[in-house]
Amino acid sequence: MINLLKLELKKTNIRTYIISACIIGICMLGMIYLFAYAPRIEPNDPDLKMFAGYENIIPLFNTICMFAFSLLSSAMFSKIVIEEYAGKRTILLFSYPTSRRKVFFAKIAVVSLFVATAMIISNIIIFIIFGISESISPLIEGNITFEIISRAAKTTFYMSISAVSVGIISMAIGFIKKSIPTTIISAVLLCSLLSNIVAGFISSDSPIIIFTIILVLISVIVINIITYKINCMEV
Repeated sequence: MINLLKLELKKTNIRTYIISACIIGICMLGMIYLFAYAPRIEPNDPDLKMFAGYENIIPLFNTICMFAFSLLSSAMFSKIVIEEYAGKRTILLFSYPTSRRKVFFAKIAVVSLFVATAMIISNIIIFIIFGISESISPLIEGNITFEIISRAAKTTFYMSISAVSVGIISMAIGFIKKSIPTTIISAVLLCSLLSNIVAGFISSDSPIIIFTIILVLISVIVINIITYKINCMEV
């Protein structure tokens, strides 16, 4: 399996996705400052109160991050999975001296590990920069406590898993339809649904945990379905 992972990394132009992850990180850094400054624009606007306080900004920020990295995940799955199994490269894939299942799982693992790691590292850097700037010139009232840091870590972890799961589910839809645009659109729709749910229960982490678990279960199911389809494919 390790050899298959190394092979996938050699075949994939990972530098492109690293640059994409860095660009997302820079945009997200700007986004967290925008969220922090938003209540100052119109202090009496009740709609902007959702951005008041670290406890509100953290889940909102991580939701936007999840949205961005889900799109990156779906783009990677489109390139690494759908393109390879939809074209003439299928002949080469099926000629590997290993099971089709292992080859497919290696592709899933490469994308999943990259997206989850990229999102976690990106968020750690962003939170460190934001935390330092807040200690010097705060935009938000209140102190950054251990509870806030703990919540940031937990929501980042759950949202990184959600980003991977959304990518897998949208990949499965695109695989069945044999369409890359369908993959991207599916990711956008799934993220929009999850974002609305999280925004509606911003004070609690329970909805995030529940829907992360649901997405993971659905991902496991669709992976098994696609694996079966790949095993039944004929060149």
